[in-house]
Amino acid sequence: MNKSKSKKWIISFFAIVLAIVIVLVAVAYIVDPFFQFRVRDNSYKLNGWFVGSGLIKNYDYDTLIIGSSMAQNFDMDVFREEMGVKPLHVCLGGLRQSEALELVHAAYEAGKAKTYYICVDRTVFTNEVEESRYPEHLLKDDVLSKMRYLLSYEVWFRYIPVDTGLAAADKLGINLPASFEYERSIDKLGDWRLDFPETGKDVVLANYKAGKYAVSDVDTDNLYERMIKNIDKYLEGFDYEKGEHVFFFPPYSSLFWCEARIDEYFEPYLEAKDYFIDKANKLGATVYDFQADELSKDLDNYKDMTHFLPPVNDWMVKCFADKTYIVTPENRVEYKNKLIENTDSFKKEYAYLFDN
Repeated sequence: MNKSKSKKWIISFFAIVLAIVIVLVAVAYIVDPFFQFRVRDNSYKLNGWFVGSGLIKNYDYDTLIIGSSMAQNFDMDVFREEMGVKPLHVCLGGLRQSEALELVHAAYEAGKAKTYYICVDRTVFTNEVEESRYPEHLLKDDVLSKMRYLLSYEVWFRYIPVDTGLAAADKLGINLPASFEYERSIDKLGDWRLDFPETGKDVVLANYKAGKYAVSDVDTDNLYERMIKNIDKYLEGFDYEKGEHVFFFPPYSSLFWCEARIDEYFEPYLEAKDYFIDKANKLGATVYDFQADELSKDLDNYKDMTHFLPPVNDWMVKCFADKTYIVTPENRVEYKNKLIENTDSFKKEYAYLFDN
């Protein structure tokens, strides 16, 4: 092969590669499964880890709800009806401290949210702050990050084929299972209610006795000091000038708090919560504490020791609307005493669980 033919072959090869890349980029841009350029209707299979940042950038909202699996079952229609807002919730199972901050900072950049509702989960403060798992290129808007997105494995091998199939099913009038509505709805992003058809007291107790869905072990050595350090880093990571910041403690069941007593982290948790409330108030944030309500003693409200059912989420939204259960440095002792009272009452009622 002479030099001229070699040169033509190389040029042709790279021209073909470039053409393929251009086609791939164009298709991914048009489909845009992770909403990095625009938000379309509920025709996609959604995954909060991939679409969350795109929704934060491009969705029409004025109220953002951030949290773990404790917040995934919030009903956006209830938010609209009770509070008259345009809500978006990006709630991810096992959300870490660093990940929550990244998502909120993405919202700061977008400049849409006036109010932030942020779930305060116990686990994010017990251990050393872990690195974020959120895909970094989906948070950035530079050219290289966009190209990485458009040519990524997840886009091409996981979501474009599925989204194309779903679009075809819609065109053909194929009725899909009800679960697909939740997997494709922005309002229901991450909602897990259909994943656990069996819930309530009998299920919670049976799973507890079997050790199923047990909470993670907690290292109690210097626990309070470790939590304070993490709380400081967390609360100081927000920009309170960017809007109203509302933190809320979700209502774990009394069974969880009994376990916390057995494993000797009950007191450090309550003391760290006092610290959180005081500091958040000083920074100008609002804090709700739902953990002392009577509903925590009724295991029919739960699927396990910590995860409550959707009606509890609806009740919490009504509390937001009515501004009840707001905890401050002045009344936090009342909430703490009520939580202790509920835990004592529950332990007495279910003494057979804790005899050994």
